[in-house]
Amino acid sequence: MTPTRVPHLRIVVAATIMAILGYAGFSLWVVLWSQDAAMKGDVIGTWKSFAVLAFGFWLGSSSAGKAKDETPTGTPADPVSVVPQEPAQ
Repeated sequence: MTPTRVPHLRIVVAATIMAILGYAGFSLWVVLWSQDAAMKGDVIGTWKSFAVLAFGFWLGSSSAGKAKDETPTGTPADPVSVVPQEPAQ
């Protein structure tokens, strides 16, 4: 089994889920029962920003490493694809 790259991954995921659920509960209270229009706008704006962030993260991580500026040269200076070179004479 290979170790995970994120230390304490379960704790990070659990804390993230708790934070999202807590803010969702607060958001429901603000939107459904609060009479403060500014707070409603702030909460809705926060969820919009969260959606943009989630979409940007998904788009960035799904295309990461796929866009290349140039073709690998195959030299030791290009770590993408190293082809053994003949010794210089």
